[in-house]
Amino acid sequence: MGLQVAHLCKAFSKRSETFIYDYVTELERQGVDNHVVAGQRVNPGERPFEKVTVVPWPSIWNPRRIGHRVLEVLGLDGALRTSWREWWPGAEAALSRIEPDVLHAHFGRPAVKAMSIADALACPLVVTFYGYDISQLPRQKRWRTAYETLWRAAETIIVLSEDMKRQAVRLGAPPEDVRVVHLARDLSDFSYRPPQGAVSEWISVGRLTEKKGHLDAIQAVQQEGEEGRSLTLRIVGDGPQRDELREYIRAHDLEGTVELLGSRPNAEVARRLRDADAFLLCSKTAASGDREGTPTVLIEAQAVGLPCVTTRHAGIPEMIPEANHRFLAPEGDVDAIAECIRDVRGCTEDERRRVAEAGREMVETSFSLEREVEKLRSLYRHALGTETAPK
Repeated sequence: MGLQVAHLCKAFSKRSETFIYDYVTELERQGVDNHVVAGQRVNPGERPFEKVTVVPWPSIWNPRRIGHRVLEVLGLDGALRTSWREWWPGAEAALSRIEPDVLHAHFGRPAVKAMSIADALACPLVVTFYGYDISQLPRQKRWRTAYETLWRAAETIIVLSEDMKRQAVRLGAPPEDVRVVHLARDLSDFSYRPPQGAVSEWISVGRLTEKKGHLDAIQAVQQEGEEGRSLTLRIVGDGPQRDELREYIRAHDLEGTVELLGSRPNAEVARRLRDADAFLLCSKTAASGDREGTPTVLIEAQAVGLPCVTTRHAGIPEMIPEANHRFLAPEGDVDAIAECIRDVRGCTEDERRRVAEAGREMVETSFSLEREVEKLRSLYRHALGTETAPK
């Protein structure tokens, strides 16, 4: 009998969470029987996968949820692991019917919910952290307390980078239980094209949130334009900063330079990456403490051959070949970002070709979906006690 894994997540599958869908479908291709239990099913046309059980999260007006919120405000709701088990019981019932060999919780919140379920099912718990759940949530004492229990309950704790591993260990995770599995993409979806011609069309992709640094990107491009250098920036993504960014663009007469494209299907994003001349992502730590993990769009951009200007933030430097670190700016430093943009634009075509080749080699070596999922399968078998954990 083959390995059966149940994946627990809040929603399956958001456009901003392509990585979970990629994990599941590549695991299927490699012979693992996967089932997903989620609070919501989204984008089923773009992300077709049949074995999904939806257990709706209680509505905001649900009496159980209102009661829980009142107790939370009063500090009387008890431990997160037990309170959530009481007010989202359908998840445990759905997972019990699946009878998985391994329960894989994606993000810290579902992981805390999964602890009691894994105990009840007597199956090992594997947890993957992706970003805010290891940077922002632990600022709250109740989450730090919940994670102290989670470190003991999980057989394996997966993070995306060495930077995230250091964060997890600082929070109390046993170093020997923390493993790095990179987010990755199927590189056959991203054909490589050597850079050609002038660098004028820039693209950025990411939710319109503070940690993505889109305002810094716009201001850096604005600075270039003020110095008489013609360029355009197209930003793909949607989110809470949309109105703020739109107003900045309008107030500074940048409509002909910066375009907000909103959310787009994956196929269109891939096409727009191929059509651009260079990529820009100005990630930084948000005021809330929210940080990136390893943005998958940097894999996509390097895969198609785009020179990338980005920041020394979280795990991003681990995604960029050492030879291209000259295009990394300190996070939040608009002047330095603008200087990196000028540096890329000042390269000869041969220099940009070497930059692009190094980026493509980096993603082929370290961010191949097939190879990273092979690591994941090995970690599942290790959780079951049938294999030594991969190094």
